[in-house]
Amino acid sequence: MPTEPRRSRNTRTPSLDLDSLYGGGPIGQPSLYEPDRQRLRIESGGLFEDVPRDATGRAIIADPRNDENMMISGLQAAFIKFHNAVVDIVRAERRYLPSLVFNEARRRVLWHYQWILVKEFLPQIIGQSVVSDIMSRGRRHYRPSNAAYMPVEFPGAAYRFGHSMVRPSYRANLAGDDGAAFFGMVFDPAAEGQVDPADLRGGARKPRRFIGWQTFFDFGDGEVKPNKLIDTKLSTPLFNLPLATIASGEPPTSLATRNLLRHITWSQPSGQAIARAIGATPLGRGDLSELATYSLNLDARTPLWYYVLKEAEVVNGGQRLGPVGARIVGEVFIGLLQLDGNSYLNRFRWRPTLPRRNNAPAGDFRMVDLLTLAQVDPASRGQ
Repeated sequence: MPTEPRRSRNTRTPSLDLDSLYGGGPIGQPSLYEPDRQRLRIESGGLFEDVPRDATGRAIIADPRNDENMMISGLQAAFIKFHNAVVDIVRAERRYLPSLVFNEARRRVLWHYQWILVKEFLPQIIGQSVVSDIMSRGRRHYRPSNAAYMPVEFPGAAYRFGHSMVRPSYRANLAGDDGAAFFGMVFDPAAEGQVDPADLRGGARKPRRFIGWQTFFDFGDGEVKPNKLIDTKLSTPLFNLPLATIASGEPPTSLATRNLLRHITWSQPSGQAIARAIGATPLGRGDLSELATYSLNLDARTPLWYYVLKEAEVVNGGQRLGPVGARIVGEVFIGLLQLDGNSYLNRFRWRPTLPRRNNAPAGDFRMVDLLTLAQVDPASRGQ
């Protein structure tokens, strides 16, 4: 039965404001903060940092989904440490009253994070040409008349392209497993109930359960591993998700099934319909011939999530999103920032001010700079 998307439970804000990090703020959600109400709580995971946890191992964070797997949990911890480092910088400047330190630190964290999204993340996934087109010629399709919102095509399909980029297993770190590298499947049913799971699920704290970011970001040491392409192939673990990673705690456990059901229950348009609406050339039936065997006309009216994956594969060799996926993701990301009066895009010619890795020139900021300032980079850890 079709579901009105606005009735779907969602505790997130429709803004790029790191609400999953800050939650309700020091007053509204004090459990996330240290007693000074300026720094966020961070704990040790044995060898290195871990998100705060209660006696059962449950993460004490604003959005429990950010403890679904070690990579996401590790990013949450990195952003906590990033915020705390910025608090220390603001305090050292002695320009702000103690009551204003948190707000100033949060502003700097948000603007540098948003800069990374526009200058590094979006060019990688939609292409610099699409970013430049939206920034210079404006948004043609995502144009809210009142308050900003996330159109159903974004969270329900287009931004789920990342599911196809998940590998079945990863090297979590180089030397956390008794001096050896810790490799693990993303999810492995055999690890269910283990105190120190053999896979990379979240919800556990042991010395080896930390992320060595040289696997995922380029620190110039030759250790970064290439991304999996954006295509219609999903890794095996995603067809049998642990129930703990599903908000309702109920089947189906196949991520592909859940994404396709969402297309139906949220009454999303087909990929071809959106392509025609934005003036792009739709994929041909021959591009989607694997769907013809179902005799459901899916090769002409393709569920948007699948279409976005196939479009990236056919048009750009899986390196980045195609016309439909890129336009939806790009216009929503940039639009949310443009419609937020507090974002850096609404500050005339603002540029990053925080210190960069290896004393690189100021005025830019990348993800490796953030991880270095947070002291979760390989050099800070001696790994």
